Amino acid sequence: MSIPKILIGSPIRQNPAILKLFLASLHQMEKQGMKVDYLFFDDNTDSHSSFILNEFASTEQNIKILSVSQEQDEVYQCDEYMHHWRESIIWKVAGMKDRILEIAREELYSHVFFADSDLIFHPETLKVLLHTDKDLVSTVFWTKWQPETIEMPQVWLHGEYDHYPLIRQNAQDNEQKAIQAQRFFFKLRKPGLYEVGGLGACTLISRSALFKGVSFAEIKNLNYWGEDRHFCVRAAALGLSMFVETSRPAYHIYRESELAGVERYYESCLRGPDEASAAPPTESINHFYQQAMELLSYGYEAAAMEEFRLYINTGAGVTENRVRVILELDAYYGRCGLVQQGRVILLEAVKTLSRAELYCRLGSKSMDLESWTEAAAWLKAAIALPRPENWEASSVAEAWTWLPYIQLCVCYVKLGENKLAFEYNEKGLSYHPKHPTMLSNRDMLVRMLA
Repeated sequence: MSIPKILIGSPIRQNPAILKLFLASLHQMEKQGMKVDYLFFDDNTDSHSSFILNEFASTEQNIKILSVSQEQDEVYQCDEYMHHWRESIIWKVAGMKDRILEIAREELYSHVFFADSDLIFHPETLKVLLHTDKDLVSTVFWTKWQPETIEMPQVWLHGEYDHYPLIRQNAQDNEQKAIQAQRFFFKLRKPGLYEVGGLGACTLISRSALFKGVSFAEIKNLNYWGEDRHFCVRAAALGLSMFVETSRPAYHIYRESELAGVERYYESCLRGPDEASAAPPTESINHFYQQAMELLSYGYEAAAMEEFRLYINTGAGVTENRVRVILELDAYYGRCGLVQQGRVILLEAVKTLSRAELYCRLGSKSMDLESWTEAAAWLKAAIALPRPENWEASSVAEAWTWLPYIQLCVCYVKLGENKLAFEYNEKGLSYHPKHPTMLSNRDMLVRMLA
């Protein structure tokens, strides 16, 4: 059996610090049992980046660097928010990538591996991608495309960048789309090989796909942004399936601040894939809770809430977990502007769960509505409860000590009963003597009662 002959190709216009890390990760990649050549287009505007590229060529064998002419209107900016592309640059990059494909066909490579120059690769990347035996397969990486958003993969299921299942006939609401997209992301967090509808940036292309005619050239009647999308639409039309392999994620240095994470990424490479996380989930009550908590850890809030609802609907589970889930659901509905829906869940919960955390939350919601008497009733119900043995393990442990008292202080000030307000504030201070708000309340109430 002949050994794989792989051409690693990349158009390069890159920050010197990022480029150096990218090239180092290519150098460290395991290549035993394969013949690997490199073809780079030097499209750099920084002479230091060109120097680094040529220095890499002097230390590696079988590297070809092609120069690229610069046009005056080629403005490509990267900042801490996002990358700003001009369309002319996109099709210039597409042309360079297609030239790499053309050379690979001419020189009979078994594979092309496209590698964007802002990526750091796991040393086993090529070995694992080859092992999939797929015509088109990418390794996954995760990016916050804007700083305050969740991390998203560079692969998608359909359209320009859609991550929920394609259903042509039935309209789906935005919440359901969000839940399905987050479940897709969560699946990709587990080591495995998954079929997708679009990919890019770090893709292994087989000889079979090369000779079927894959290309990054613009499809004139398609308004999708970016050459990778045109590549994927054409590949699908040629009958090629696309896959993502997630056991050895790459690291994306999308903004310079992410340089700080490179060392941590390499430490994760040493640990290897988390095989335990790939195990099939158990069908148990606790599974809903545990999966929801894991979803939350990635920021997949909508999908986590769906798991929480399933958990609550079982009517089972330990009290502490049920209380936490109810509070999480209420907070989520509040963020979505569905305050009344959260209140309904709380009111249903207190029919079977006498817990200070729930009474305090209902008290807070009544205070938001300026229903001071109703709020006080909920809060007094909270302080009347005997503490459970494990109250300190609660996610809102303060509900069993000072919290209802400071809330009652506010309620009775609003009701004009300052003496009662003072008494409740003092009781709260007995639990938390240095609480700044309650100390401020004391000073204010002493003056009011004088």
